[in-house]
Amino acid sequence: MLPVIGPLRPWADPGTVAIGRRPQHVPLGRGADQRLLLDGDWYVELFGSPDAVPVEAVVGPTPTTGRRLTVPGNWTMQDTGDLPHYTNVQMPFAGPPPALPEHNPTGVYRRSFRLPAGWKQRRTVLHVGGAESVHAVYLNDEFIGYGTDSRLPSEYDLTPSLRTGRNDLTIVVVRYSAQSYVEDQDQWWMAGLHRSVWIESLPHVHLSDLQCSADLRLEDGAGVLGVRAVVAFDGADGPGRGWQVRVSAETMGGRRLARSVTTKVPHRHASPYLFTGHHVDVAYEFASIEPWSAESPTRYRVRAELVAPDGSVTDTAEQLVGFRHVEVRDRQLLVNGQPIWVFGVNRHDHHPDRGKAVTPDDLRADLEQMRRHNITAVRTSHYPNDSTFYDLCDELGMYVVDEANIESHAYNTSLCDDPRYAATWLSRGSRMVQRDRNHPSIILWSLGNESGYGAHHDALAGWIRRTDPSRPLHYEGAPFHAGWIDGGTNASDLVCPMYPPIEAIEWYGKSGLGHRPLVMCEYSHAMGNSNGSLADYWKVITSTPGLQGGFIWEWKDHGLRQTLPDGTTRLAYGGQFGDSPNDGNFVADGLVSADLEPHPAMREVAWVYRPVTVELVTAAPGRSGGRRRAPMLRVTNRQWFTGLDPYRATWELLADGVVVRSGRLDLPTVAPHGTVEVPVPCDTADVDGDELHLSVRWSLRRGCWYAPAGHLVAWDQVDLVPTRRGRPARSRTASGASGSGASGSGASGSGDVDQVMTAPVSLALWRAPVDNDGFKLMPDLSRRIGVGGGALVRWQDAGVDRLAADDLVEHVMTRRDDGRSVVYHHRVVVPEHLADLPRIGVTLGVESRFDQLRWFGRGPHENYPDRNASAMLGIWTGGLDDPPYLVPQEFGLRTDCRWFELIDPVRGERLRIDVLAPMALHVSASRFRAADLTDATTETELRPRNDVVVHLDVAHRGLGTASCGPDVLEQYRLTAGTYEFGYRLTRV
Repeated sequence: MLPVIGPLRPWADPGTVAIGRRPQHVPLGRGADQRLLLDGDWYVELFGSPDAVPVEAVVGPTPTTGRRLTVPGNWTMQDTGDLPHYTNVQMPFAGPPPALPEHNPTGVYRRSFRLPAGWKQRRTVLHVGGAESVHAVYLNDEFIGYGTDSRLPSEYDLTPSLRTGRNDLTIVVVRYSAQSYVEDQDQWWMAGLHRSVWIESLPHVHLSDLQCSADLRLEDGAGVLGVRAVVAFDGADGPGRGWQVRVSAETMGGRRLARSVTTKVPHRHASPYLFTGHHVDVAYEFASIEPWSAESPTRYRVRAELVAPDGSVTDTAEQLVGFRHVEVRDRQLLVNGQPIWVFGVNRHDHHPDRGKAVTPDDLRADLEQMRRHNITAVRTSHYPNDSTFYDLCDELGMYVVDEANIESHAYNTSLCDDPRYAATWLSRGSRMVQRDRNHPSIILWSLGNESGYGAHHDALAGWIRRTDPSRPLHYEGAPFHAGWIDGGTNASDLVCPMYPPIEAIEWYGKSGLGHRPLVMCEYSHAMGNSNGSLADYWKVITSTPGLQGGFIWEWKDHGLRQTLPDGTTRLAYGGQFGDSPNDGNFVADGLVSADLEPHPAMREVAWVYRPVTVELVTAAPGRSGGRRRAPMLRVTNRQWFTGLDPYRATWELLADGVVVRSGRLDLPTVAPHGTVEVPVPCDTADVDGDELHLSVRWSLRRGCWYAPAGHLVAWDQVDLVPTRRGRPARSRTASGASGSGASGSGASGSGDVDQVMTAPVSLALWRAPVDNDGFKLMPDLSRRIGVGGGALVRWQDAGVDRLAADDLVEHVMTRRDDGRSVVYHHRVVVPEHLADLPRIGVTLGVESRFDQLRWFGRGPHENYPDRNASAMLGIWTGGLDDPPYLVPQEFGLRTDCRWFELIDPVRGERLRIDVLAPMALHVSASRFRAADLTDATTETELRPRNDVVVHLDVAHRGLGTASCGPDVLEQYRLTAGTYEFGYRLTRV
């Protein structure tokens, strides 16, 4: 039994949030000479439950033998036998709250340290950065304290228990607690000390907090700085007179903004109605200040010095601040008076080898990859991050929604009114604000996630509004449960829904009802091959008042690297550690892999979040006639505070996919959120070609923190054919296709086409289901309770996955040998009961050596009918795609292909596919058949084939986001009816 607290069992009591824990405060940035880092190897012994821990495992000298684990780290990732467990909504053990499982792994962490010289005469504080789920601290056999909230630091005063020489420190971590019911988040359940641990030396009288409010006065641009320096009198003699605090502010280069201000510290604590605390308040106004924004993250330094009665400086603390103003007004979320676009993503802490233990380098790498794809806002789903994350966002420029570590998903609507959990709500939200209040990057406080809406939310919201009125509040559950128009206004200043249909947000914006802006806290669920209709969302967002964007779910797959018995490794998902119950691969729903490799959809994200857009505008003649105005390019700066100077714009004119002219796009100055119109930069009258497109690309002029010079930032393509006068475009016919080289001198005969084919042309209706079609690994979710996409169930019931395609639909195929090539024509009639098929097309096999690709269509990256706005038409080259998704599924499509070539790079031979009718087909080429991808449950089960599998689709269902959100929009579904298409195969 744990000493002192064993009989009390606080881990089973939701009302006990801390024992002996010091008040939360902002990180004070003291020097390294005042801190002793305790990261590294600790001796750890695991027990089956906290009740099973013997006293002798906690007290006595630190062991010198036994298992050692790394801190920061999760013991669930360090070969202890206690493994990660993934659930989404359901708890990993039976309830009801606050009941705990009999088997509740408990780790006893032990190490010793020696107090540095000079520390014995000062105050020594232990900092525990993060412990999942709860922890207790012992020093030299004495109980020090107990803390909850696995995502915020806890600090304890060690001074009374310190010894001269060696000190033995023990931290007991309990994996599950009553608090686990409010940490029921969509992520792996881990355990251990996953953030840094250190001890810190402080004077007995010291600065315990430095609260800074750096506001921007919109009417004149002045900076208004309020500083509260809190002094702790921890000495035996109590508060004394004569102490002062000196406050100053300066630029990052050290230039003083104003004279320093010195103020006496109140000490007459026994003064009823007069004494407000041992703190001083200082206010500044700076007439000219550089505002902070994500586009221009200018920061300043605030310094506070504690001056003793004898005039000596005994303690110093610093904070970096940014002057900015955030408010909700006129149905808009305003930063510095401007209604910013929220180009956002949700982010969890995750590393494939270390679990929740992420380093500063990991955090920076995440932010760099985000910004390379134009993401400028992060929601810290669903808990506060390490302080380093906010420091980086302040420095680099990111808008942040800081979210309290509160989610009671399995008991969504009950714990928010359960009085046993009232202290939990208030503690977690208030401590987040107390630690993070000085960060300019944080523009919204979030009260947590998926925890219903109850009295605890209103209580926490009231505390935050009184403590920090400088930021609006965010909580999805309030308007969800109480109504978008005027519901839940106590707890949320925004309407911030999850996965709303496009028509719902459009209705809200156009209705004019309510006074709150709408920012989607989660949308476009990125599970597997997903993120359909991102461009459709943003077409409505950018054209509808009251809508300002949202946060894609989510940033990274949570795959965990796992070594299999045969020595191979894989990225594992729920259930692959033997964890039960589990929610399978629902944990793999990121825009990037667990190793930070972007999934193909990231190109679409970068495009919809691009900082500058280009569109073609034409004007019809007026009523009185006259000449039609020449077409112009409209350039729109989607940034609110900076111009386009960091970017260089270039253009290319493409005729039938071939670049025939190029140049630099010259522009006048484009103001923030401004628009200019410039002439199309080239004449097309003398350019031959059926299709003319103008592509405009924007790249970085100079390298910056997230990318080198030349990095592609934004791109657009416009169709110039409708603007040509006097030159009608040629049309394609069923007998041939315009464009280059379908046949000609040196072309081989049709018999040679058959020689390089390994599988004949056959009808294809099936695709390996993407996660949005339905959960192939969790079929009960769709069949039994209707969760996720329903398409897969319909297809399976109709036999689309197992019956011959020709037995399902009427299909007529003609094959004609024209002497040089083979021409195919297909007529497919889809009956009403099979409407909304996966695809309509054909598949064929080609010899393995044809493994290089060249095509005229959309590219260069994978794209689908509802996710191809970012893919420009052109002639592209590449190799066969590797499967990019953690669970194998349909991949690799290129839409709108006019022709497609498979190339043998050694012999130079080509198998060319020319589309005859309609104008274009959707094409993919890989080493896998649809059945291979369907049958595989994990990437290590895939075995590449010895040939190239080609799909030619006249129609292909969109992707949508139905794994969690709206299904494919109607315009991207395959209706019943007749489909006709033709193409020519030529071996060149």
